[in-house]
Amino acid sequence: MEEGPVFIRRADHGARILVVDDDALTRRSLRAMLERGYYQVETAEDGEQGLGLLPYFKPDLVMLDIQMPGMDGLEVCRRIRELPNGDLLPVIFLTGDERPDIHSLAFQVKGDDFLRKPVLSGELIVRIRSLMRLKRLQAEIQAERDNLLDLQKQREQLFGFIVHDLKNPLSAIQVGLELLDGGMDHTPTSVTQLHRLRETAESMGRMIQNILDLGRAEQIGLELRKTIIPLSSWLPNLLKEVATQAQARNHQLSWDSPDGLEVTADQEFLRRLLLNLIDNALKYSPSGSHTRIEARSSESGVRISVRDQGQGIPEAMREFIFGKFVRLEEGEASLRSGSGLGLAFCQMVAEAHEGRIWVEENTPTGSVFVVELPRSHTAAPSSRPSPRS
Repeated sequence: MEEGPVFIRRADHGARILVVDDDALTRRSLRAMLERGYYQVETAEDGEQGLGLLPYFKPDLVMLDIQMPGMDGLEVCRRIRELPNGDLLPVIFLTGDERPDIHSLAFQVKGDDFLRKPVLSGELIVRIRSLMRLKRLQAEIQAERDNLLDLQKQREQLFGFIVHDLKNPLSAIQVGLELLDGGMDHTPTSVTQLHRLRETAESMGRMIQNILDLGRAEQIGLELRKTIIPLSSWLPNLLKEVATQAQARNHQLSWDSPDGLEVTADQEFLRRLLLNLIDNALKYSPSGSHTRIEARSSESGVRISVRDQGQGIPEAMREFIFGKFVRLEEGEASLRSGSGLGLAFCQMVAEAHEGRIWVEENTPTGSVFVVELPRSHTAAPSSRPSPRS
């Protein structure tokens, strides 16, 4: 038994089309063409009437005559685009205007297509189908984008709540360690263990603060309190904060800065940036290694470099290492998603200062992380370096 033909209904079948034209004959002709194409049609004789029909008829596409008394089609299109989601409503201009610039005027007001009168039925239907298909895809993409943004916002809010909840128990741990330090017997073993616990708590504290600052910066930006920092006196005090940690790892720290070299920066954020870099150097360098902090004047400002003797960063991966939740696994030459936020925080701080950060190879082994910040306007650095360790 032979089967009859199968008819598949078009996606635009029954779509609502609003025709706005001051010529009654044109309105009747367009209605007939469109209804033969299985569209629902409503007509208006001027721009005001057409705009008034929008909230009731809810068209899927609007056809506008450009030359109309009172409000012309160009102005109607401008007002449509100002409505909520008005950018997603397809607009086709129809005109008998022969001015050479009329085509560009139609697209300046964000019209989607343009047809000159008299309109051929076949061409009109093809243009409508193509335009509605394109707009439908745009709407789907926007809906998917909005959904992803909403999921991202929910994830970041949940992450923020978790991090805030972690701050209280961590503070209690740090207070307990201070009390324990005051009442312990101070044997070498207990002192070592206490230092390790304190370092772990401090590392967790920096990690939590990094997460909070990254989230806050993405929402409202990073608020900086800039001061002039004299690097030759500031860097040695910074290294004292990690001296015990370095000693426990048999790790040597040194610094080098010209006398008088200054940088204008937020002292706390710059401190945490460099501590993140030093912490990575201590964590991923073998025992007996040497990490050196160098500050130099450059054409663009001041460069502060952290040279380590760790495993190094493969060249192909250096542009990715500053991404959120990306880290280089120790002993592996591949990146994977992880809890690494320290370098993302470093990049955020550098960019908030209108500076930059990057990583280079250290010879013969290791990496050089370079932070370049704008020059202090009052700085008058000496050209004579003063290496110290």
